[in-house]
Amino acid sequence: MTAALEIRGLEAGYGRTSVLRGLDLVVTEGVTAILGPSGCGKTTLLRSVAGFVSPTAGTVTVAGTEVVTGRRSMPARLRGLGYVPQDGALFPHLDVARNIAFGLPRGERSDSGARVAEMLELVELPAEMAGRYPHELSGGQQQRVALARALAPRPKVVLLDEPFSSLDASLREDTGRAVVRALNAAGAAALLVTHDQGEALSLADQVAVMMAGSFLQVASPTDIYLTPADPRVASFLGHASLVDGEVINHTEARCALGLLPLRAAREPGAVRLAVRAEQIQIRPDSASDADGAPAEVVDISFYGHDATVRVRLDSGEELAARTPATSVPAPGDRVRVGVVGDVVAFSAT
Repeated sequence: MTAALEIRGLEAGYGRTSVLRGLDLVVTEGVTAILGPSGCGKTTLLRSVAGFVSPTAGTVTVAGTEVVTGRRSMPARLRGLGYVPQDGALFPHLDVARNIAFGLPRGERSDSGARVAEMLELVELPAEMAGRYPHELSGGQQQRVALARALAPRPKVVLLDEPFSSLDASLREDTGRAVVRALNAAGAAALLVTHDQGEALSLADQVAVMMAGSFLQVASPTDIYLTPADPRVASFLGHASLVDGEVINHTEARCALGLLPLRAAREPGAVRLAVRAEQIQIRPDSASDADGAPAEVVDISFYGHDATVRVRLDSGEELAARTPATSVPAPGDRVRVGVVGDVVAFSAT
């Protein structure tokens, strides 16, 4: 099966500043999310694939056609890619129908009615919206029109550059799921750049965690979250706390939180343990059944449905715990901290 997108040894930068450092990535189908903090190179990668940035080394292949070979690049318009920028970038003087038709080859624009109607249905917008202008649409509707324009010429791959970042939380989730349904229905693979962890994990079939111009791990959302390959992935994705410990019998490690079971057996020795916020349980120090490591509450971030509680163990380590909104302690409270479930161990070095 020919990959929709294949990237090998890709390097790119600006002037003497190197940004991408030998990236490898294969997208066969579905949505691949490029996830990482601001400034890690996500947008540079997308722009290199799109043809807006010229790589200095490596290859990019789209549906079996090599579009980048070292410093030689095929023009962006010939790559057969769809592109949805962060703000949609619809033409304000064109109505929805003409915005969508603009994505078609010139020879097809004059008879574009049927394709426009098909695209509106694909992105789950009513046919009567064809005559509206961008300023008459909500943010989510504008992004769906931008996707319809990108899908109109039947690309094999669509590039999405943080397309939902300007939308409010509920609209962002609904629009994201509608976009994925449209991509699947069109049979187009997608490369989604995002810094939103929930977005990447919920929408993507494959996640590539990127830092400082390199991929730390490329895997399914489940594998990325449950079995991170690098302590930086564990710390970034889900904000796991890293605690020093020592493996004592291959399947358990002793640390400031007590004796914790390991997700995978390891040789005895010093390790760093990744403990997720949802694994940490906090109980009042005065509770009759309280056990665990003694600690003090440092601060609280309240979200309504739950809260993140940062605590400092008496041994000095600081941890972040996620607790129900109904059982939130106060800053300065003395508490006991325990861990539920097994943890991932990394080499101490």
